[in-house]
Amino acid sequence: MPSHQAERPEGAAHPTLIDVAEATSALPRAIIPMRPRLAARAFNSPEYVFELKWDGIRALAARDGNGLRVTDRAGGDLLGAVPELQDLRLPEGMVVDGEIVVCDSRGRPSYDLLAGRLGPKAAKRGRGPIFVAFDLVYAEGRPLISRPLAERRARLLGAGIGSRILAVPEHLDDDGEPFLEVVAEYGLEGIVAKRRDGRYVPGTRTSDWLKCHVTPRADVVVGGLVVDEQRGARTLLCGVRTDDGAIVFAGDAYVPPFLGEWLDVATRDFAAIASPFATPVALRDGIRFLRPRLVAIVEHAGLENGELRDARFRGLRLDGHLDDCRRDEPVEVPSYPPHTTRDRPRLIVLNSLPFPVS
Repeated sequence: MPSHQAERPEGAAHPTLIDVAEATSALPRAIIPMRPRLAARAFNSPEYVFELKWDGIRALAARDGNGLRVTDRAGGDLLGAVPELQDLRLPEGMVVDGEIVVCDSRGRPSYDLLAGRLGPKAAKRGRGPIFVAFDLVYAEGRPLISRPLAERRARLLGAGIGSRILAVPEHLDDDGEPFLEVVAEYGLEGIVAKRRDGRYVPGTRTSDWLKCHVTPRADVVVGGLVVDEQRGARTLLCGVRTDDGAIVFAGDAYVPPFLGEWLDVATRDFAAIASPFATPVALRDGIRFLRPRLVAIVEHAGLENGELRDARFRGLRLDGHLDDCRRDEPVEVPSYPPHTTRDRPRLIVLNSLPFPVS
């Protein structure tokens, strides 16, 4: 962003080289969060701890001399969209990494409910948003990114920042396989494995963090729809981005009937004459190409000849970026026999969720 300096009157002192408004803060205005890669499967390893994967919006919360900030992955303000989080109580000089979630009536995080609370026509009924803090990036104005995860987690748990709108979840040592099984029982999204000695590397997607979904998911470019006059969109044309920036066709995703009319209307402003795909797409009745601006979440049953199998549209990504829509080669990690029974993973799940789950 270009800076604008007022003209200095003749004879006035030389202006400082530091913006006085920023001098009260030792914290950066925005941090691009570290992100996980995809694990080939759940695994057990003494080198990792395992946490719940939250079905929400990634965010960082910070407090310094300029007050509280809650920002998205690109550094944009989120307090305007989620004003309930203005009451977050963080010590000055602290930055926490986490996720904003809204839980359903059964206590499970719901991306759909979160989406319904954002925007000018947001419905504010039901349970409000909660910030789930799972990493400590700054404390007392000092960066902790070079410290190992185990130390950052211990300091976060010991900071005593939990409240009705801020949760600090627990983690499970060593055993990802039984943890994912329990997570599936409760209808949750998945788990994230994090290397104990891993540093925090802002803005990177790294194998020090590995995500495992209960049902495989992908972020895809919304390249078009197949629209039916009676029910709206019935098929979403999925795209993935290549290293050179091109978008290639990655298959169809089924659009459930209750989302068809909404998706049809929500995407009309992006209608395009030409296909956004660099690879061929079969033409069919009702096809509508779209400018590649939107990112969708789809669940699927794996890949076949480079295309998603049995894909199903779940929603539009509220904080989506086209760069998220790249194929990630799953990471293989050696697995060992588990040390725990299912009782310990179940306790971690129940203690981590903000509300009692049923």
